[in-house]
Amino acid sequence: MKNLTERLVVGGVALLVGLLLGWMVRGVATYKTNAALLASYDEWRVTCPAATVKEGSCELSSEIMDKSQPQPVARITITADPQGKHVIGFHMPLGVALEAGMGMTIGKDPVKVYPYRTCNAVGCLATAPFDDKFAAALKGATEARLMFATLEGKPIAVNVTFKGYDAGARAWRSGDAKRKSWFWRLWS
Repeated sequence: MKNLTERLVVGGVALLVGLLLGWMVRGVATYKTNAALLASYDEWRVTCPAATVKEGSCELSSEIMDKSQPQPVARITITADPQGKHVIGFHMPLGVALEAGMGMTIGKDPVKVYPYRTCNAVGCLATAPFDDKFAAALKGATEARLMFATLEGKPIAVNVTFKGYDAGARAWRSGDAKRKSWFWRLWS
């Protein structure tokens, strides 16, 4: 009886180890290093370049809409800079008052103002470090507003939607980890 129990335990452990190894080998073997990723999570979108593009980084973005206009008013993008630090970028329309900068408020927090970094033919860009504190504030948020002023001094405030943000943020972090390390591909 003791031999039978030992054999069953050893067989069960061997089966579990075999299943786990098979799952991990499948993850590495089926990961397509030449394929880019594009996935939508309600109002948020994740894009990742192919893993063969070494300088690339995954990006989490959302277009900010205003009910009075058919085109997006602004765009929020979370990605990594060339040094690998996470940053959040606010792509604002042309015709904004540059000296005033743009502001963002999350929930009941006070407005944080970010200066514009540059402008081009598409619009103006303001950036900020996307640290753990900023990420935690967005994760628990139910409401946020972007604020900016036009050249005429007219203030504009638009709501940021968080529908799909949590799922998109998880996919963004996971996609970036899989691009950079074969270890994370084991669990895909």
